[in-house]
Amino acid sequence: MGTSAKDDHEAHSRRQRGGVLFEQMGIDLYPHPHLGFTLPPGHRSAVINTDGEGFRISDSPFGPVGSESWLEAGGGDLLLGSSVAFGMAAGSDGATPASQLATLTGRRWLNLAVIAANSLQELIAAIPYLHAASTVVLFSGFGNYMAVMRTRRSPGSVFGPILYEGTYAKLTQVPLFDLAELASGRMPEDFEAATSGPPEEETDLSTIGARVETAARVQLRDLTFLARAADPRTRIVFCLQPWASPRTRDLTPEELTHYDFQKSSWGVPNEVLEEHLDPFAAMLAAGCEQLGVEFFEMKADEFVGTCFLTNGILTDEGNRQAAQIIHRYLSETPAVRRRTTVG
Repeated sequence: MGTSAKDDHEAHSRRQRGGVLFEQMGIDLYPHPHLGFTLPPGHRSAVINTDGEGFRISDSPFGPVGSESWLEAGGGDLLLGSSVAFGMAAGSDGATPASQLATLTGRRWLNLAVIAANSLQELIAAIPYLHAASTVVLFSGFGNYMAVMRTRRSPGSVFGPILYEGTYAKLTQVPLFDLAELASGRMPEDFEAATSGPPEEETDLSTIGARVETAARVQLRDLTFLARAADPRTRIVFCLQPWASPRTRDLTPEELTHYDFQKSSWGVPNEVLEEHLDPFAAMLAAGCEQLGVEFFEMKADEFVGTCFLTNGILTDEGNRQAAQIIHRYLSETPAVRRRTTVG
């Protein structure tokens, strides 16, 4: 069983300069020396603004929150994750989950989400800020899950798969300093020969069970490092993000008008992704229990009204309700004392 390269999400993203949502925001991804890629640092617009590292700025009762101002103010709470935590379709910085959480809690929330991130990128994003965090919420899970499910290379990569693996495969065929020459407007010698390679193959889903296990194992590996690196008093919560389809919630007419929730844009049939979500969630829940990290799953049918722009991306209203669900969990659930070792 496989998927056609013409349905590959990454190929679509390259054609659309990051996808239609990027085009609407007038922004794109750029290389980052540690995270792989981020948004351009210091971007300014009416929709999205970034700090000096390319992280999205959040609103709070104390004013805008970026990575520098958050540290200068003594830290606070962190939101980690990928596109849904970032607030990919938010109409403004104030409509993201982090900003909504700040309104609900009356505290500063730093948005460290990296678009299309896997768990290793989430961990790297957190490292410089973890020491000053009182609460860490990972609103995440699908970065690893999607990347492992759709990889055309070894799903057992030691660092874990990335969503834009095809793009990086092309970049890694060219020496670093040749890439710098190209960026300066000079064509390196033998550049075309270096970047030509075999055509992309179809994604092989015959080992679907092993892929799901790999996704969970890598996620828990990186979560283990994060839990060990954080102060023992820091509360860490893993919230598995929601997935919307006609099988997981009653979609509104507005949602159905703007997006085809049946068609996969990831190169893997939605039915395949959905079929294995429950086993994936169970593996994460068991691993979190071993670590003493809190876990809960946010379900698509918890949302009311027009909340999903795509299967995994929330509207402003969806972001508001997601923040309410997270805030309710933090308020009503006793914090768990983390273990310092893994059983």
